[in-house]
Amino acid sequence: DWYKGLKNGQTSTDDDDRSGRTSTGTTPENVVKVRDLILQDRRVTIQDLCNTLGLSYGTCQRILSEELNMRRIAANFVTQLLQNEQKQHRLEQFLAKNKMAVVPHPLYSRDLAPCNFFLFPKMKIKLKGRRFDTVEEIQEETQMVPNTLPKKDFKDASEKWQKRWDQCMRSQGDYFEGDGAE
Repeated sequence: DWYKGLKNGQTSTDDDDRSGRTSTGTTPENVVKVRDLILQDRRVTIQDLCNTLGLSYGTCQRILSEELNMRRIAANFVTQLLQNEQKQHRLEQFLAKNKMAVVPHPLYSRDLAPCNFFLFPKMKIKLKGRRFDTVEEIQEETQMVPNTLPKKDFKDASEKWQKRWDQCMRSQGDYFEGDGAE
């Protein structure tokens, strides 16, 4: 076939358009449908997905592995979790790409974590005594709390954080909130 093409003056080595329909199975809608079915029942088989959604076996496999980053473990589909090194590498890439400075701090130091002394108490006050029917409602409400706080609160938290950090450095890490060390 290629020989005939070259003999007849064809100079392109690219494939010609072929007859048949283009692949339409891996659409955003189908990805969402597959994800929802997996979340409903993690023991669902690829064949069950094919029968339910009317997709080919290959399309379902491609959606699971390439689009949803899932693989079968012990007869269940689970999201592949990143190892600690992979998480660290991705974080470093993100910070470098966005030109963000890394501020060193001791691990598990609650009194130096701004979320622990600033944001979480404010969330607790705003959400205390309320009941939620779904996890999505909780997520929605907790994500709204920072948006309702004035800029001054964030500025004050930053100043308090700097003060706590300075106290911790002066005491060479032998510091805890409320000890009166200045």
